[in-house]
Amino acid sequence: MRVRHCPSTLRNLTVQAILYRLWRERNQRLHNASPTPPQVSFKEIDRQIRNAILARKHRRNFKNLMQIWLTHE
Repeated sequence: MRVRHCPSTLRNLTVQAILYRLWRERNQRLHNASPTPPQVSFKEIDRQIRNAILARKHRRNFKNLMQIWLTHE
């Protein structure tokens, strides 16, 4: 099985989105004592990555990232 190369820009976006979501979840549990279902967290991470890609789609590093992100969905 051949593994496709994932661009470092996409890896960095993914790590950033996950860390941001974990930080928000931690604050929500700490201050509101209400956990978020995992499905909601995954959907928010996906939406954050898509928005970041779409906002920068004309930059050279972001040109094909949406296609790559959607193929790994």
